[in-house]
Amino acid sequence: MSFQFRFEKILTMKEKEKDSAVQEMTIFKRMKENAEQQLLELVEKKESYIKDYHHLLRNSLRVTDIQEREHYIHYLNQQIEKFRKKVIDLTKEFNLKNNHLLAKNQEEKMWSSWREKSFEAYSEKINREEQHLLDEMAIIRYFHNQNQQSY
Repeated sequence: MSFQFRFEKILTMKEKEKDSAVQEMTIFKRMKENAEQQLLELVEKKESYIKDYHHLLRNSLRVTDIQEREHYIHYLNQQIEKFRKKVIDLTKEFNLKNNHLLAKNQEEKMWSSWREKSFEAYSEKINREEQHLLDEMAIIRYFHNQNQQSY
């Protein structure tokens, strides 16, 4: 007779849920890192553009060139704000996924612990039964030897 955990299907389901939560978290982590990288690139691009713009302002620029550059800086600022909001939203979502993963981890550990305890109880029961059989065999052998010696 081998050990069969009654709730093996539930444990398997909990393990799959945990794996799924890990995958979701990994996807959101990657998305967040990409958004952070894009934000950093935009900020660096804006700083470089402003630096070049100030350098060009020292020389004479036409009013239309100044307006175009101001519009582009305004556009970069909008993009930066858009990506900041995206990073904030992804961070919130990442934290939610992380909390979800922690909950799934706890559930999976609880069911695994229960399986281990069930297996330990099963092993103890089997050991007791084996010991009981060995004791019976020893008693039978003892009485068998006693009966043979008395003849």
